[in-house]
Amino acid sequence: MAPLGPESPAELAVKTDFGTNIWSIFQELYDDKWDQGRWNAAVARFKAAHDPAIVQRFWARAKLPAWDALEAQFRKGPPPFLRPGWKSPLLGKRVDLRWLDVGPFDHVRGSIDGWRDAKLLIIEFWASWCRPCLAVFRDLSTIARTRSEIKIVTFNSEGIFTQAPIDVAAVKKFIARRDDMDYPIYIDTHRVAVNSIFQPGQNLSIPLAFIITPKDGVVQWVGNPEEMAGPLEQALKRAT
Repeated sequence: MAPLGPESPAELAVKTDFGTNIWSIFQELYDDKWDQGRWNAAVARFKAAHDPAIVQRFWARAKLPAWDALEAQFRKGPPPFLRPGWKSPLLGKRVDLRWLDVGPFDHVRGSIDGWRDAKLLIIEFWASWCRPCLAVFRDLSTIARTRSEIKIVTFNSEGIFTQAPIDVAAVKKFIARRDDMDYPIYIDTHRVAVNSIFQPGQNLSIPLAFIITPKDGVVQWVGNPEEMAGPLEQALKRAT
């Protein structure tokens, strides 16, 4: 396929119309909120308003599925953990953390030792192909370096969603090139961490962090580490 080149004014108009009158509206109308008549009218208006060739260029650039598949996607809606008001079933619950001491894991750097004595334990999941994961490396390093009362343990799981085997050498090479990962890192080669807490937590996205009080094993918070600052301070107050 030939390169698409820069977006033309007409294509930008299609993009804006789609975002405003299709995407932003129907991504909220899933399950029993779905309105088939409204969808049919919106699609018909959109198609009539634009040159089909320009729409096709936008579709190719945005890598959108066919209209039928797009409708099915909107009707189904996002996965539960992305829906407003959703909470992990582990939130506020006591979890068994003995797997941390048993493994097996492939060790890269730092030590898991001492997690039971910390006021808070942060367990974080990441993968080298996950661009948002890279954004939290330095923040995690800062916490590990400056907050002795908090223990951080991170688990790499390259095949966290596919169950593909992990190229341990490639992951270690990736970590060796970084200067912003100054905290305990393990590779979850046997999916012990994934099966013990990631999957039961049902927040199936990465990067993902669990804030836990080791003294009682209660999960205080689950979410993206970029949003962790406030919940971390609140959990510390409760743990004191």
